[in-house]
Amino acid sequence: MSILQNAIDSIQIGIEDYENGDDRRNVSAVRNVAAGTLLLYKEKLCRLSPPYATELLIRQDIRPTQDQNGTIIFEGKGKKTVDVQAIKDRFNSLKVAVDWKRFDEVNALRNDLEHYYTSKSPDAIREIIAKSFLLIRDFIVNELDANPRDLLGEDCWSSLLTVNEVYSAEESDCKASIGKVDWRYDSVRESLDYLRCPECHSSLINAVDSTETYPNINLHCKSCNCQFSFDEVVERCIDENLSGEAHISIKDGGESPYAECPECERSTFIFSEGCCVACGYEMEYQNCEICEEPLTLEEQWNEGTCSYCQHKWAKIMEE
Repeated sequence: MSILQNAIDSIQIGIEDYENGDDRRNVSAVRNVAAGTLLLYKEKLCRLSPPYATELLIRQDIRPTQDQNGTIIFEGKGKKTVDVQAIKDRFNSLKVAVDWKRFDEVNALRNDLEHYYTSKSPDAIREIIAKSFLLIRDFIVNELDANPRDLLGEDCWSSLLTVNEVYSAEESDCKASIGKVDWRYDSVRESLDYLRCPECHSSLINAVDSTETYPNINLHCKSCNCQFSFDEVVERCIDENLSGEAHISIKDGGESPYAECPECERSTFIFSEGCCVACGYEMEYQNCEICEEPLTLEEQWNEGTCSYCQHKWAKIMEE
């Protein structure tokens, strides 16, 4: 069976699992749709492979060799095929277009689902399928030069289209509701893409009253009817939004854009805001009163002196 047929079968089975109505098959639905999407990507790599080795570019280990005429050719070693990062790298060098930001979002949602899934999570499943639909549709049209309705079949295509349309309409309503709230801080507003229900992990969240004062904004999950306050989820939203940037910055020798607040002990002190976006704490001491060097967040407990001057003072007191 060809890679393309495997891709089609996986996506079709995933949609059948989703439409079955049995909660136990929802996770299976997501896994199959995700697997099918990756197989579509591998099909493209096969099409770009040389005629003498049509599956060359899906092999993880590719080595140069010579044919009987002394011409340099490449061959794949072993049975391992490319992982997601290798597909990204090869697509990038071959100028194959994929919305990797959306793919990473769907992949992260799928991984979260493995940990957070409950019978109360139908809209979390719907979100993943709806966002996968856009990846699948665009890739089939733009990179495989095919009609997605013809390739996937009328039933599968109609189901994907319906899921996407319904989810997109509800998502639009929720975003309009959230957009009316005064979120006070730019960093918080940017983190709202990661706003999710603490009970079922759905992103279909609306504001109960857009005039409420931050951070005590009451929120409602349209999926499971959970009522919660933004103050309960602000730390997770900030962490989801900034953890990647923090990792890259620290790896390159820089500083994290956020840290634990000395006041509320949540990881919500945003340096660009100059305060904690959860409790409003601002650094009381800006410069060391002895050497006048700028103080860090960790040095706030020294009551106006930097760690170096504090150490020197301690040494003097010991003597």
